[in-house]
Amino acid sequence: MQERFDMATQIPELYFQFYGRVAWRFEPLQVCADNLRRGFETGLSSGNNDMGLQCAFHAIKTAIVSGANLKSTLKEIDYYLHLLETYKSAEVKNFMLNIRETVSVLIDKEDATGIQEKAVFGDLDDPSNKLRDVLFYHRAIRAYWSGYTERCYYYSEKYMSISWQEVRFMKVQMEFYHGKEAEDVIMVMVITLHSSESISCFLTLKWYRP
Repeated sequence: MQERFDMATQIPELYFQFYGRVAWRFEPLQVCADNLRRGFETGLSSGNNDMGLQCAFHAIKTAIVSGANLKSTLKEIDYYLHLLETYKSAEVKNFMLNIRETVSVLIDKEDATGIQEKAVFGDLDDPSNKLRDVLFYHRAIRAYWSGYTERCYYYSEKYMSISWQEVRFMKVQMEFYHGKEAEDVIMVMVITLHSSESISCFLTLKWYRP
């Protein structure tokens, strides 16, 4: 089928669309992360480098939420950053640098694991800047785990003020960091799932309640 319809280069996008945007609602997050890594490998081997790198970023994001070892995750991020010296993608590099900073803060507040290079997100007051929500999301997480409750609340508010129309993986987490009632978050998930009978997503979310 793949050979007949020349689908090889489209496979990474299928991994990305399903395991990066849909499957987190009902599949274990570890499974999503592993399959996103397969999307990365398939992307590079088929020549669809851009989509492969998108899969890599989402694999890291999903792995962190699944409870992966942070030091191992940091090494994986550095591996992808090394590849990005060859496979140029300013957008993915920004995402990777930003998430690397978060992991480094969680490990040792960047004392030994931090690097000088940081992500560049442009004008945060510009409504057309699509990278703002990613930055606010990560700043809220860093603040929460560093003990800065008010700062976490501030950035989670900033995030939700520009992402309120979407039901996304990151937004569901922000609801928890913001201190929303679990029942409210689950209601959002029920609306998203529609008639799905799976509850594995709800069980995973319990891990993230502050």
